[in-house]
Amino acid sequence: MFYGRLLKIILQMIMIPLLVFAAQGCKVSRNRALNDAFSEYNGRYALVIVKKDFTLTVYDRDLNSVAAYRIGLGSNPDMKPKLYERDNRTPEGVYAINEILSMDAGRDTESYRKLKKMNEVYFRASSGYHRYNKIKEDLGDNAYGPRYYGINYPSAADVRRYNMSVAKGAVPSVKGRISGIGGGIAIHGNNDGESIGGLCSSGCIRMYNRDIVELEKYITLSTPVLVFNR
Repeated sequence: MFYGRLLKIILQMIMIPLLVFAAQGCKVSRNRALNDAFSEYNGRYALVIVKKDFTLTVYDRDLNSVAAYRIGLGSNPDMKPKLYERDNRTPEGVYAINEILSMDAGRDTESYRKLKKMNEVYFRASSGYHRYNKIKEDLGDNAYGPRYYGINYPSAADVRRYNMSVAKGAVPSVKGRISGIGGGIAIHGNNDGESIGGLCSSGCIRMYNRDIVELEKYITLSTPVLVFNR
């Protein structure tokens, strides 16, 4: 009994410094990636998503955190990087905002018309689109909320990884066709607030509607989006 408790204490003493060291290593790696992203971008802000923490943080050019938000992610519980279409994973890597859609844009703008049409789509539970932890309840319409910030997935790195996986036979086939790499990944609002902080989407990053609107002040086309697992 005594030796069991002693062993537990010793293991804790070993593990805590290791965890701190790992966390510091992740932070150094993220800062390096942020510096690289800013070196190729003239804007003021970049977005960093840490999947394990379910967070999206806005950084300025001095690598100061200026805002942080809770998010929802792809519903695949393995939380691995997106590899192919319909795998329900959120990508990991370095991306950029390539589309900005807004329900508050002028009614005659493409930004408004496109998002309005997307929000009119009704998503049914029978097709796999349900409310968080309510598998029989339709997700419904207005699934994208008031803002949609598209990101340029797949990146060149994603394409290389996908091609290597296809060559290894690691990408499944559906009706005799190898699944494609997928696309249409974005940071957007939601119609299911309970899903934020959970694994809930087809791969997109969901935010509370109030937060996705606030995020707009940090967003321009080409804003870097860095997605890390941890």
